[in-house]
Amino acid sequence: MFLEQEEILEQFQNISNCQIPVSEQIALLESVNWNLELALIQYWQLYPRRANFERRDVNMATENSSNGASNQRSWFSSFFRNTEQTYVPLMPGSFPITEERQPSKLHRMVNTTFKWLLDQLVLFVVVPLYVLLRILGLALLVVVGGIVPIIMKLHPNRYHVIRKNADPADMARRFIVNFDDLIGNVSRGDADEEETGDLINQADMMEIQRPDFLECSYSHALHFAKKDARWLLLYIHSEDHQDTKNFIQDVLISSEFLHFVREKQILIWGGDIKDSEAYQVANQFKVTRLPFLGMLCLTVNETPTASGVQQSDPILSMVCKIQGYMPSAQVLAKLQKNYNKFNPKLESIRADVQRLQIDRQTRQLQDQAYENSLRRDRMRRMEEALVQRDRREQTRAATLREKWLKWRKSTLLPDPEPANAARIAIRLPDGKRVRHNFDKTAKIEEIYAFVECTHLNDVEISDSDTLERPIGYDHQYNFDVYTVYPREKVAVDDELSIADSQQVYPDGNLVVELNSEN
Repeated sequence: MFLEQEEILEQFQNISNCQIPVSEQIALLESVNWNLELALIQYWQLYPRRANFERRDVNMATENSSNGASNQRSWFSSFFRNTEQTYVPLMPGSFPITEERQPSKLHRMVNTTFKWLLDQLVLFVVVPLYVLLRILGLALLVVVGGIVPIIMKLHPNRYHVIRKNADPADMARRFIVNFDDLIGNVSRGDADEEETGDLINQADMMEIQRPDFLECSYSHALHFAKKDARWLLLYIHSEDHQDTKNFIQDVLISSEFLHFVREKQILIWGGDIKDSEAYQVANQFKVTRLPFLGMLCLTVNETPTASGVQQSDPILSMVCKIQGYMPSAQVLAKLQKNYNKFNPKLESIRADVQRLQIDRQTRQLQDQAYENSLRRDRMRRMEEALVQRDRREQTRAATLREKWLKWRKSTLLPDPEPANAARIAIRLPDGKRVRHNFDKTAKIEEIYAFVECTHLNDVEISDSDTLERPIGYDHQYNFDVYTVYPREKVAVDDELSIADSQQVYPDGNLVVELNSEN
């Protein structure tokens, strides 16, 4: 028995050419009860990659094995030859490991040819088709863009650019356009509806007279009715309803209904049940049948008490509901009945509202007049303050000027010796001529100070005067001095001495001219 196991182990090693330890080989054979076939399958399942690399030497190993196991070796050799082109046995549930084979030359040629044909197909078929479609799309866009404005110019009031799911005002305008389309109505003039400032006069431009629907949201319609204490008529329909066209023809565009609405100056707001706002209004008033007409007006609740009847604040209430189709006479009778019932109270409310508006306007005018009066008083006080400030500035400037003149007159240089004198003749603005000898070492400013303090200002110096130069005062001479010929201006200069000026030394003939701005 032991010899037979050694032979089986040797056959296993020769066939599998495995490189695992001998102890693991014996354990593998013992696990399958020394069955060579099962041991080989178990080995390939446990070591698929190693068996894949060792498979190339299996045929050679089977030919060199002993003759005693020739049948088994031949069977395993045939097994390897059959599976050499397929796969190596693996564990259950795993993917087979196949040999990587290079594609043949024919396969590569076919693949290259197919790819070239596909590229040519895209180049000569798909690209021209794409370019053609783009050209057709641009042409269609140009044609449509040119035709639509022409059509809209031919029928300017027939077509309107309305955005779907827009604000409530757009929904109201869309309802009016659809209403005109429903009755076959067209405009009689070229005037634009939106240029008219009134909310309820757009129907006057149409061939078929219809109600003057408000072009606003439902909340704005309620605001108008409450602000002016007016009647408000709500109309809701569905274009798909079978009674809509009959109700419009028999009631809404009838002359009796239009006369009633316009005579009573009733505001009317309409909507289609498909629009969200009209749908909410229908749910609010529990509308069960279409078309629907409802009258709203301001009402008050009167509560009797011991001290008398107390009234609540006016609120908008639904006083009349018409649901479903009714003949025109029945509709008008019902509307007239409720109008006669609630209109007297509405008239009193309207009078109160108008009185309140007048009082409010009066208060506004009074407040405005009071504000204007305050503004005028404030401006007058500011002007007076500015005048007083200017007077104080002028008084202060005059005081400083007078102090400076007295100080400067006290500092005038006395007549010098003839050898150091510059003889200057001065003609004053009043035509008087003055001759004076100036010290040649004096500055040019000495001439200006002599004219200012001696002849142009009659300044007297008393014993009580403090002859000091005012601090922070910069005196400006209001005259200029020129030479007679050639005419040149003798500028005020605190640095240049008379002896250094050829205009005035040794002899000078000067003219004093007052500044035009003074």
